[in-house]
Amino acid sequence: MLHKFRPDGAGQPAIRIERIVSLPAGFAELAADALGDGQRMLAVLEEDWHAGTLRFDGWGDALFAAHAGSALVGLCGLTRDPYLPEERVARLRRLYVLRAARRAGAGRALVAAVAAQAESCGYPRLRVRAPVSAFAFYESCGFLRAVGEPAATHTRQLGA
Repeated sequence: MLHKFRPDGAGQPAIRIERIVSLPAGFAELAADALGDGQRMLAVLEEDWHAGTLRFDGWGDALFAAHAGSALVGLCGLTRDPYLPEERVARLRRLYVLRAARRAGAGRALVAAVAAQAESCGYPRLRVRAPVSAFAFYESCGFLRAVGEPAATHTRQLGA
C-alpha cells in the first residue's frame, strides 16, 4: 500500500533511518514506484542482490532504509567507488525516495546516514553520479559539482 505524505509533514510519522542487511519489507512497492518514475536503479539493486554481485556487505559498505511509520519510503547505499580503483573513495549508490514521500526529509536523512557512515570508515570524500534533475538536491546536501572526475557528477569532502 502506498501512503500519501505531505511535504510539510503535518500529521505524518517522523522519518526513521536504519542500517539494513537484507532487502526490507516494502521493497517491491518501492521498486515499482521507481519504475513508474522511469528509474531502474532499484530493479538493478535487486538483480545485483540476488546475483550476489552487490549486497553492500563489504568493508566500508552499508545499505540504509528510510521508514515513515511502518512504510518503507526510501533506500540508499554506500560502497567504495569502483570507478577510482587507485583511491579509497566512497560512493553513494541507489538513492531513491518514494514519489509520494518526497520533500519530507527522507532523502536528506539517507544522504546524512551514508555520509556519516563513510566518514566513520575513514573515507576522505563521497562521490555520486546523479541525473540533472537531482543536481540541486545534492548541492543542498553539501555536494559540489565534480569537474574532471570520471563517472561522477558531484563530490563531497568528508572529515573536514
